Amino acid sequence: MSNLARKLQQNQVTDLQQRPSNKKKQKKVSKITPFEKILYLVFIFACFFMGTKIIKTQAAIYDTNLKIQNVKNEIADGKQRNSELKMKIDELSTYERIWQKAKELGLNIDSNNVKFTDTSK
Repeated sequence: MSNLARKLQQNQVTDLQQRPSNKKKQKKVSKITPFEKILYLVFIFACFFMGTKIIKTQAAIYDTNLKIQNVKNEIADGKQRNSELKMKIDELSTYERIWQKAKELGLNIDSNNVKFTDTSK
């Protein structure tokens, strides 16, 4: 019987030694496969790339809108300046002013030198 007891004891020792090795094998099993890990990395990279692209595009749009606004302001300033110059031209080209400048320069109206064309025909 001592031989039988010794066999049982050896079986228990071998069972205990085998159990930790079984547990180690179970720890090696991962729920996420390497292919899934690669897919996750690709997804994260794609999200980062698209986010960067969107921010870059928005910055370009903002810059373009700023340039458009500056051009519109320049056009408005140019129109206002043109309007002021037109008013000055109208003011300086009045008949009375031209007649006054002609007298200052010593010019006289000579009816023989004036040509009149009739545009009503």
